Formats: sequence, structure tokens, C-alpha cells
Amino acid sequence: MYLVEKFYEKVLRKEAPYYAKYSLFMILWKPLRKYLNVVVIPNVPFTNLRVSLYRMIGFNIGKNVFIGMKCYLDDMAMEMMHIEEDVTISYGCYFACHGKGQRHTVIHIKKGAYLGMRCNVISGKEGITIGERSVVGAGSLVNKNIPDGKVAAGIPIVIKESSE
Repeated sequence: MYLVEKFYEKVLRKEAPYYAKYSLFMILWKPLRKYLNVVVIPNVPFTNLRVSLYRMIGFNIGKNVFIGMKCYLDDMAMEMMHIEEDVTISYGCYFACHGKGQRHTVIHIKKGAYLGMRCNVISGKEGITIGERSVVGAGSLVNKNIPDGKVAAGIPIVIKESSE
């Protein structure tokens, strides 16, 4: 993409856009990765294959992880999503590592966490950490950190002591 950069600098006399620095492979890979992440992988009926495909396109996912069907993992900054071992992410959960006027921030799901069906995790300006062995209720909006071993539910979440 060297030619595109030079065209912007010499002919248009402007700074080249960020994507002009991408290789041809990256320009072809990004839409394919988006298609796989949004259309193909969430509809794969086999759990192990689904998780393996998420790993293949670049997500950092530990061992013994369950990710339900119809989940959306934010592929704008896959290196910002960390899912540790023994995590269960139920069906239809959405994750966002960025927002309008916000840089990409980390979503870190620690070992043994459980996220209920249709919950949404929004990393905000500081990032989000879901603690070890914590539980997020179905349909919840996670917009702040959840400490280890806590139960969180609601829109936005309310954190409670675990009943275990």
C-alpha cells in the first residue's frame, strides 16, 4: 500500500489514512474476519468448533471455555479481549471494546466466571474486569468491574454477595 501513501502525500497533499498502511493481505483479511465473526462462527452448532474458530481468528480464549451460539465478540480489537479458563458465556451475549469517542479498552473475564444469557458487556473508557468465579445474571448490562466471587444482575448491574 506504499503507492496509496505516496499518492496521498504527493498528489492530494494530505496525510494518508490509517488503512493506507495496511498490507494487501490485511485489507482482504479484515472483511473476511468480520464475516466469520458475525455470520459464520456464532451459528456453528458445535461448541468446541465454535471456540476453536474464535481462537483461529485471533481471540485469546483459555481452556475449557463454553461460548454459546449467537454471541458477538468485538473483533475491532481482538487483542483486548481476554477470556481465561473454565469460563461459561451463555447464548446471545454481546461484547464491545470500544464506543463513540472512545479508544479500545480491555475486557477481561477471569477464571470460572459465568455470564448469563443475553448479557451485554461494554468496556467503557477504563476497561472491564469480570472477577474469578463471579456470576452475571441473564439480560444484564455490565458497565463496571465485578469483583471476584460476586453476583451481578440488572441494567446496569447491581453487585451482590454470592450465595455460595
